[in-house]
Amino acid sequence: MSAFALVAEPDPALSAAQVAVVDALGLVPLVAQDGERAIWLLRRFGTPALLVTSLSLPVVDGFEVLDWLRARISGRGAKVIVTSPFPELRAFAGALREHLGIHAILPRNASADTLRVVAEALLKGAELPAPLSEAALSTQVNSVRSMQEGPKDPRLDWFVRSAAEELHASVALAIVAQGEGRVLVSAVGMDPRRWPVLGGIGRHVLGSGETLVVADAFAHPFFQGDVSVTEGLVRGFAAAPVLDAAGRTRGMLCVIEPKARLRIGPEGLVRLAERARLIGTAIPNIEPGMGRLLRASRRRIIEAMPDSSPISSPR
Repeated sequence: MSAFALVAEPDPALSAAQVAVVDALGLVPLVAQDGERAIWLLRRFGTPALLVTSLSLPVVDGFEVLDWLRARISGRGAKVIVTSPFPELRAFAGALREHLGIHAILPRNASADTLRVVAEALLKGAELPAPLSEAALSTQVNSVRSMQEGPKDPRLDWFVRSAAEELHASVALAIVAQGEGRVLVSAVGMDPRRWPVLGGIGRHVLGSGETLVVADAFAHPFFQGDVSVTEGLVRGFAAAPVLDAAGRTRGMLCVIEPKARLRIGPEGLVRLAERARLIGTAIPNIEPGMGRLLRASRRRIIEAMPDSSPISSPR
């Protein structure tokens, strides 16, 4: 087979743009929308000249794909570009850059021109400088206990139940801001009062307004130490932002497997994102009010912690 590039990206529109770039560089493009398919293609066709992969892939995670490739001596010849909309994941990947064989790290919204310039330079043998450090999150401590849950909303309950049923998930939960200091919470399969434990997941989704999926947090180098994982609440999860008509982030809708890998594929992620968007438009009386919720979601909160106990700093 001629020199090829593997593009691993769940979003069809972004994948098509990336394919157009590698095709223009003279490489045969192969496409995977999940990590399982990406590894299958690597097994079938061998080492690509170029790998462009999202760090957040359904079924099998992007970090797992990189581990699989680097474990094979032949795989070390591939030029690897990773993308992510989440600053903390990009920074984490940067810290593991040499170990994982990553040559470039780009934001998910990097332009096609940027991808082309970077890919072309790598294929010509250029050594790119290490990415600049991502801005650190604020370390200001904020207590979730100062946020009050609003009254139950049957519309939100319906969306959460239907998401769990449609995606065959053991747990589904929605958190939506209702003005400053109040949130609506609905859950099936778990005690909704434990929602603060999901703060480590929520801060990424709320901060970026993008869907995050981790098929197996037990094996994920970044999320395996998250309090939701160590507390036994989460193994696999997918979380989509609740957006209003103006595109503002108002909360998140997530599905969770506490004990098993999450097997939701790219189509399931699309359905989850669609349901999250519907929440944002179907419950119009909810105000944005995300500042306090985002700050609170940056804390590891354990429900059993006494009120007098200090809240630990974010990861």
